[in-house]
Amino acid sequence: MKPAKPSSPPESQHPAAPAGRPLRKETPRMAAPRGCWATCALFGGASLLVLTLVVACMALIMTLRVADFLGDPAQNFLAIFGFEKDATPVVTDSRTIVLSVQELALLETVQSGIVITKTVVDSGAAPDAELQISYTGTVKAGIDLATIAEDDVSVTAGGAVRLMLPSPRITYCDLGKPEVLAWTCRGWAGLQDCSSRYERMQSEAYNRAMGDLLEAAQTMDLLGLARQNAEATLYDLLQKLGFASVTFEVSDEILSPDPSCQPD
Repeated sequence: MKPAKPSSPPESQHPAAPAGRPLRKETPRMAAPRGCWATCALFGGASLLVLTLVVACMALIMTLRVADFLGDPAQNFLAIFGFEKDATPVVTDSRTIVLSVQELALLETVQSGIVITKTVVDSGAAPDAELQISYTGTVKAGIDLATIAEDDVSVTAGGAVRLMLPSPRITYCDLGKPEVLAWTCRGWAGLQDCSSRYERMQSEAYNRAMGDLLEAAQTMDLLGLARQNAEATLYDLLQKLGFASVTFEVSDEILSPDPSCQPD
């Protein structure tokens, strides 16, 4: 008779371990740790990739800007310095003009290096003292724009502006350090005080030289030059603010010179 087939497959059996030896349990193998050089190489590669992307983006942006600039290079070049072809006027009322003009404060025209030589002789009963002295003077004339008010400005709807300016005046005088060219004083047996006479004569020479300095300013028309310079400066300012037509008027008030121009 044939032996009967088992209803289920027999259980797999491990080979019997040799007698006296315990069974060794197999442990899973761990992956070897990554070396330092490999980590550094990976990090460096990632950094290089990011840097390449950043540089590529910046190059693309610069290319687009250059292309836009070359579309109208003349106008774009002027726009860099604030001169735009289609710029609209910034100033719309007289108050804004006043504030813009007042920021310029005092506009001055300077004349320096004016040499003035004076000779003073003692006018006493015994003219035995004489002083010759030289000065190098400086004189300034200007217009004080800080005094301009809203009543001095008128703006029309067509973009024209009229500005009333204050009168120019002499704003500063200086004769510098005097240079004594000659000084003689012949006192009689100590009766003449040469020191006091020198101070008195030097003061007289200074006052005369200051008068000559103011006359020189008048001869050079320094007040007229100050007016011209002020108008030129304000004209440029108002043109940049958007006004096509600028008209100036100047007050006919006569202003006295600065106290620095007064004699001692």
